[in-house]
Order: sequence, then structure tokens, then C-alpha cells
Amino acid sequence: MIALAGAAALSGALIQSATGFGFALVLSPALFAVLDPYEAVTTMLVLGLMLNVLVLLDAGEARADRSELVPLMLAAMPGLVLGAVALALLSKSALQIAVGVGVMAAAAWQLRARILGVPPLPAVAASRRTAWVAGMVSGVLTTSISVSGPALVLWLEARGKPPAELRQSLAVCFLVLNVVGGAMVLAVGGTGAIRPGVLLPFLGLVVVGHVLGASVFRRLAGWRFSIVALGLVLVTGTASLVAGVAGL
Repeated sequence: MIALAGAAALSGALIQSATGFGFALVLSPALFAVLDPYEAVTTMLVLGLMLNVLVLLDAGEARADRSELVPLMLAAMPGLVLGAVALALLSKSALQIAVGVGVMAAAAWQLRARILGVPPLPAVAASRRTAWVAGMVSGVLTTSISVSGPALVLWLEARGKPPAELRQSLAVCFLVLNVVGGAMVLAVGGTGAIRPGVLLPFLGLVVVGHVLGASVFRRLAGWRFSIVALGLVLVTGTASLVAGVAGL
């Protein structure tokens, strides 16, 4: 199972480097299957920190509009606290089911939008006011099931961001959530939530996945790769749901 989780780390890093998101969607179900919830979330946050630093370093001329990301991140802070409480109270099976359902719903909605060629949300839904909602949801998901991307992706895509700016905006948001969320989870679960024997090899896989994904980002039309990536995400979400139900 650890080998399968390693494969998920590699493919998830590749997908996020190429599309801007997807790392947690792919890796989270696999980690929840082989680690306890604290270990899974902490490992995800540390690996995500490394990956998003790498994405920001290869930005080229792309720049995120950081002024419009401030409301998102401010709203995420109380959400991070609520997510950490949920992590402490819910069982592993409940979290696996939550991961599966959340991942499948987000991926299916995104996949539908790409196939139909329409925005996932109407532009009117991506106002500065709704940024607070998207930020809060992302914060809750970060520290509970380590899947922070869907709400951010939906909001930024509805803002009409081009692929390069979307990729960088997500990397900035994920970096903030990884740092603050990781500190909160470690404060609750302690440093024992980190397993160096798992984390260090996975960091190497993340670096390799990023290099491959950055190459794909520059060569492949984003919408084609996203459809393939979201199909894979649906499979991993289904696996997490099945594992959680089996563990009840």
C-alpha cells in the first residue's frame, strides 16, 4: 500500500505542476488508507509545501494577483481551526468517506464543466464577497481532510484566470494554507504525526513529479490534461469512499 501511495505522490505532483491543482485530490485518499488521520494530513501538508514552493520558483513571467487573494486567505484562517477540530473528533473511516465524497463531487463538477466547455461557476458567483466563502471552505478542508483546492479552483476559474495565472494563484494560496494549517495540525497532534521513513522518500517523488508536470504544462493544452487528471481523481475518490465504508 505504501508503494501505491508513493505512486499517488508522484502522479499527484505531476498533475498539480501541470494544471495548478490535484495533488491532494490524488494523494489524500491513498495516504488515509495507509496512515492514521494525523499522519496523513501532516504528510500531505509538508509535501504540499515543498511542491508549491517549486511551482512558484518556476513561474516565469506569470504572476498571481495577490491583492484579490487576501480575502481568500483571511477567511481561511478560522476555517483552518474548524478543520483541525473535525480532524480531532472524526474517525478514520468517517474522514475517508468525507475525502471520497468531497473529491468525487469536486472532480465530477470540474469534469462536467470542461467537457461542456463552460465555467464551473457563473462569473457573478466569483465576487469579492464570495471569496470569503471559498476561503472558509478551503480552510476547513485543509486541516480536516487535506483537500483544499476545489473551492479555490472554482472561484478562480469563475474569475476567468488564464492557466498560468491560475496555476500561480493556487500555488500562493496552497503555500499559505500548508504553512498555517501544518502548524495547527502539529500543535494538536504533535511532531509524532511526522514519519520520516515515509516523508523523505515521498519528497523525492514530489520533486520528480513536479519536473515532469512542469514540462507537461508547457507542452500540453491544459483542458485535455485536466480531463485525464480529473478522471484519475474520480477513481481515487471512489477508492477512498469504498475503503471508508468498508471500515465502518
